[in-house]
Order: sequence, then structure tokens, then C-alpha cells
Amino acid sequence: MFGETPSRILAGVLGCMALLPSAVSASHPHFGRGGHHHAGDGHHPSSARLGPAPTSAPDAGDDCDGAEPSAVSSAISSILAVASSSAVAHVYPSASASATVNTATSARVIIPFYVYPSAGAWTPMEELVSEFPDVEFTIIINPDSGPGSSSLPDASFLSAVPALTSHSNVLAIGYVPTQKGTRAIADVEKDVKTYAGWPSASGNSSFAVHGIFFDEAPNAYSADLVSYYQQLATLVKDSTGLGPENYVVTNPGTVPDAAYLDIPDSTVVFESPYDSFLSAISAGTFNSISTTNHSSLASMVYSVPDSVDLPTLITQVGNISEQIFLGNTSTYMAYDSYMNKVIPMLPTVAKSS
Repeated sequence: MFGETPSRILAGVLGCMALLPSAVSASHPHFGRGGHHHAGDGHHPSSARLGPAPTSAPDAGDDCDGAEPSAVSSAISSILAVASSSAVAHVYPSASASATVNTATSARVIIPFYVYPSAGAWTPMEELVSEFPDVEFTIIINPDSGPGSSSLPDASFLSAVPALTSHSNVLAIGYVPTQKGTRAIADVEKDVKTYAGWPSASGNSSFAVHGIFFDEAPNAYSADLVSYYQQLATLVKDSTGLGPENYVVTNPGTVPDAAYLDIPDSTVVFESPYDSFLSAISAGTFNSISTTNHSSLASMVYSVPDSVDLPTLITQVGNISEQIFLGNTSTYMAYDSYMNKVIPMLPTVAKSS
């Protein structure tokens, strides 16, 4: 009987329960209402509540013949437990079966790529991002110390930018100088709006950058400068033409006052040659950001000698920020193949979502 389906089992149980009063009265005195014994009156309150006993028991009824009440009660409890567990198993999957854990990981790099897109000039970068599809590339492009004075840059960019951003692991952002906050904010905002207008001005929605790199940001605290960069960050976030990421990076090139760290999505806390990086470590420059979320920090170390132990350097920079750039030249105006060596050695980090 215990191998039957829950509904069939329950039918048998009800049959047993219907026969139970007769079995009880045969061996035990039955007390009616008020505790008085009505011998032979045929009144059985318990059976009345269940309705009349069936003239023939269900298929399971044969298993009830001669059963003692305690045995039937025990069987009922066991059957109901089996039926209940069976029903639950079919309706509610276990937590272990339904729970999922996001284990996706990715290394993150930021590359200042101020190369003019002459024929083939951007090919090495496209090959790099294609070779490492699990790496998140933030690539800074710089047509003319910013977007330039026209609504659109040189025609060569019109095909080069969409080709680069067609890779799903690439986030292209536009370069804008700020001169430590001394540049007129109206001029900075004009540059931001020019980048944001690229899709509409070109008639091509894929000709777009999806964020802004504010170069030459300050590091010393000033309430006016905090307000200056907050206003710029808000403009980027509100610009449809820079969406959907609307990513903001500021570059003080060193660790800034903490008041600036909450403004952008990412802050470049170091940008200098390798020798200066070693000096900064020795001076404890990065101690003040040791507890800061490293996913919101970036570092750029250039002029790295070929003799440097690369795994050690990657570890040192990785202890400061998640986004990194390492180069062995002193210019961003040409493709630096050093990143082809760096990227395969990068540790992976949990993706943000």
C-alpha cells in the first residue's frame, strides 16, 4: 500500500477510518455524549462525523481487516507523512537545487589610447580585445585633446570607433581636459556635450562613446572644486548620448582627498613612470586608500623597464586598484604592445553587475 500514489493511499486511509468505530466497539466500551453508556443504541459520534461507513472498503480496505486502532492510527500517520513529503517534493524544489552562485570573473584594464586611426593603426587594439574576450577593457580615445572643435571628429574616427566598440568587452570613453579645475566649466561641458552628440550628428547610433575621462583632476580639497566635478559628473550621467553606461573617470594622477572619490565611477590614483611608482610605494602614498573599494580605483604605470619582474609589478599595482594599465613606453600616441604581455598574467576579479 505504501507504494501507491498519495491520493490512492488517502482513499485507503479513509476506508480504514470508516471501519475504525466498529473495531473499537467490539473490544472497548464506547461512551456517548455526557459520558453515559448507551449499550446497543448504534450511536457512534465519531462515525457520524465521518459519514456512513462504505458498504465495501476501497482497494486498501483489506489491509484494515482486524486492525487495532493503535495500528491503524500509526499507519495513518505514516501514510500522511509519506503523502506530505511526496507532495512537497513535487511542488517545492530544494534550496540546493534552485540556488545559483554567480562565479563569473574578469580582469579589468584601462588603456589611454590616443592613436590616430590611420589605416591599420587600431588593428592591434582590436586584436587584443578579441584575444581576451573575458577581460573588461575601458579604452580612452582622444581625437584632438578632447572631441575637437567640430560636432564630429575626423572622418577616420567614424568607422574606427564603431569597429572597436562592436566588441562587447570594450567600453570606450572620451578624453576631456580640466586643468585641475581651472578650465572654464562651460568649456568642459561643451566637450562633454560634443561627445554626447556624436550619435545624432553622425546619424549612426554605433558611433558613440559611453563615458568621459576627465583628465588633470585636482587632489587637494576645495569645496568649489568638489562642486565643479560633481556638476560635470551629473552632466555625464544625464546625457543620453553617453548611455547606457554613462561612465565617469577622473584622473588626479595621485591619491586625492577622499571628498573626490565618491564623485566618479573610477578614480585614477596613480599615473607616472615606474620609478615614481616605486617611490610612491616606499612613501606609503597608497595607505590612505587601503580600505577603499578597489573596483572604483585605477592605476597607470608607464616607462616600465623590460627587466622588471612583471608578476611582481602586477601584484603591486593590483593591491592598489582593479583597473590597471602598464606600459614600457612614455607615450599614449602609439599602441603599446606591453599590454599583450600583461593581460595574460592578470588575476581575475568578481564581475560587478
